[in-house]
Amino acid sequence: MAEIVITAVGPDRPGLVNELSGFLLEAGANIADSRMVNLRGQFAVLLLIEANDAEAQNIRHGVVAAGSKIGLHVTLGPDAPPAGRAGGGVPFRLRTYAMDQPGIVHRLTHLLHRRGVNIEELQTRLQPGSYTGTPLFTMEMRLTVPTGVAVKQLRTELEELCGSLNCDVDLDPA
Repeated sequence: MAEIVITAVGPDRPGLVNELSGFLLEAGANIADSRMVNLRGQFAVLLLIEANDAEAQNIRHGVVAAGSKIGLHVTLGPDAPPAGRAGGGVPFRLRTYAMDQPGIVHRLTHLLHRRGVNIEELQTRLQPGSYTGTPLFTMEMRLTVPTGVAVKQLRTELEELCGSLNCDVDLDPA
């Protein structure tokens, strides 16, 4: 069984998911994992598909053209097998809320990187505040904290950093 990572981006319109998933189904693929989002009119898709080796070869050759036909720029990830995880960890959710400012994502992810924390999933959103209309930035992450990292110390470091950024932070077991 082959696993293929497919990314696709293009102008949003109704029917894109139907057409792309229809091609994959007809080609013999199973969508195992996916993320899809409309980012202010641009639709982005990230898929992990599974197929037997013969069907996977046909998918690799046909999915770029199929995507182009429906208005998506499609790329395929490398065929390397997934890397094994080094060590274990504990799943956590991290949420931040702040008035928008440059650097929030980088500064938080940099702190997490220094502590060896793996970011499994990250989502941000910028939207007008409910009363003032001031842009409100929210970020949610799903993390794996290595077993050797003291969560209390990590939480303290996150709170100190977020204090300097004037943002709220919550770190909770997932």
